Amino acid sequence: MNPYQSLATSNPGNGSAAEYEFIGELIKQYAPANVLIFSVGKDSSLWYSLNLGGNTLFLEDIRKWIRFSRKVSPEINVLKVSYSTRRKNWKKLLDQNDRLQMRLPDYIKNTVWDVVFVDGPRGYNDKVPGRMQSIYSASQLKTRHLLVHDCDREVEKTYFKHYLGEPTTVIDKLYHKQLNLK
Repeated sequence: MNPYQSLATSNPGNGSAAEYEFIGELIKQYAPANVLIFSVGKDSSLWYSLNLGGNTLFLEDIRKWIRFSRKVSPEINVLKVSYSTRRKNWKKLLDQNDRLQMRLPDYIKNTVWDVVFVDGPRGYNDKVPGRMQSIYSASQLKTRHLLVHDCDREVEKTYFKHYLGEPTTVIDKLYHKQLNLK
């Protein structure tokens, strides 16, 4: 079984094998690359291993997931971030760019990212942060490829299209935009 199918099987309800393969092949195309991923999870060690020798940085807001990821893959680089929004406010926040911009270190803002993958924070109910800030902030970075997962959900789909336009590629719940860097 290939690593993408294996991950999809061991991580039910998350990404499909086709989604994982698209992300993985994109990372491999640029490796060693600059890869930024909003969220850590069971897929983190795969993204890291596909970009061996590159710069793979994960942004996560839940301490429990940071601890889990570091235990499973001590080599990964995880930065603790905070989100100041709740999904229930997603309609009001559209176009409030000052409230959507995350506080990110300058080196993240100044790096040219080959692949940026937004798979967090949680966005599955109104009590948790939605992905409004991560999608907006990712759209402001210098990046070649921006991916957003769970675009079957209204918030992700709306924010993706609002800040990035129509996707270049759609695979299951994954939207991808190829961007032309200036």
